[in-house]
Amino acid sequence: MIDPESAYFGIRNDLADQLLEQSHQLAGVPEQDRGDVLKAALDAVPEVEGLLRPYTSLFADGNSAASRLAFSCLSAAATFPHARREQIADLGALSTILFGVDDITDNIAGNWTDRDIVALFRDLAAVLSGASPAPATGTRPVDEALRAWQAWCARFHRYGGAGTYLPDLVAQLGRTGEAMARERVWATGGEPWPAYEEYLPHAAVTFLYHTWWLAALAICGPAPADWRSIERVTDLGAACLRLANDVRTFQRERDEGKPNAVLIYERDGLSTGEAVERVSAHIRALNADFAEAVAGLPAGLAWVADGQYRCVTFSGGWYMARDTHAYTVRDLAADADAHRG
Repeated sequence: MIDPESAYFGIRNDLADQLLEQSHQLAGVPEQDRGDVLKAALDAVPEVEGLLRPYTSLFADGNSAASRLAFSCLSAAATFPHARREQIADLGALSTILFGVDDITDNIAGNWTDRDIVALFRDLAAVLSGASPAPATGTRPVDEALRAWQAWCARFHRYGGAGTYLPDLVAQLGRTGEAMARERVWATGGEPWPAYEEYLPHAAVTFLYHTWWLAALAICGPAPADWRSIERVTDLGAACLRLANDVRTFQRERDEGKPNAVLIYERDGLSTGEAVERVSAHIRALNADFAEAVAGLPAGLAWVADGQYRCVTFSGGWYMARDTHAYTVRDLAADADAHRG
């Protein structure tokens, strides 16, 4: 069970706040879209709560300090501001489940080995493909994560594009499980930490951006798209956000013993300030590469280009302002009210 009042959820990276030029948390959402995005996110919350409410050990209460539900719906709405409520809800539910899975792999919800992590992602892939049912009983976070995933998969398969992306999504889950298991080995001292150049491609996978976008293509796509034509843009977007997340979370991950871009540079002899600036400079360079790659997508993928750009811009701006923890449904409602004036 994840304790919503635990010290984990109360961690704040005050040092990051001092080292970063602060951003408004909605800086990445165009001003003219903010009202619609906030309303769409808030409208999707009850549907996500209804889907996930039975799985109480997977995620904290939707109104608690530990909730990721509000941020999950907000990020989906910021990415696809004109999507239908059920589409935003399904993407918000996916993010919330993936947050819970990440808690398992980070040993925040239980204690798991690298082999357990590989097995978990193998089970997720099997449930998605229909090869295996989720466990019918059990109250461990891993059991409830699988049952929540099964409920989400039933909704996912109602979308016409689900079959198109299913093979790639199953393969991506396997790839992610292997990468997360490797991170667990690094964090527990089973292998030396990687160099920065090895770390980033690996960590971009464990950020789960690829997994989320493969699902988003099926849920929000007007027509099937070739994943190979989108993969490089997705790689760059994942790298941008992984590094932005690392800058925001290095204080927490220092306590966890988990590899992080800032911490790797510190081990190389840089001060924390120098490490943050080095990573921030790389984010700026990657953002430029990402924008160029997005602009180079064919006209038929304009909706993907727009969504990926909105997604990276929103989350990148958010991480400059705050963590995803402690943003509650009440906070989301207050932000929507404040925007309406």
